[in-house]
Amino acid sequence: MKILLFIVLFWMGIHFVPDAWVASFVKAHIQISGDGEEAMDSFEMHIIVIKATLCAVGAFLLMKLCLWWRKRLKK
Repeated sequence: MKILLFIVLFWMGIHFVPDAWVASFVKAHIQISGDGEEAMDSFEMHIIVIKATLCAVGAFLLMKLCLWWRKRLKK
């Protein structure tokens, strides 16, 4: 059950967090080196990795919050 909840929350985060938010963060704070296609590939990979990390952390925290809330209501 916990794994399914984590996967659902992660999937929702990946699809509903706008790429523009992450792209503007990458443009402002991370220097991308390279020329042409190499730089674009690096830029896109940074966006994917940061977005996946944020969604995984968010899904984990939401999962823990839901489980904590359910345990608290049983008392």
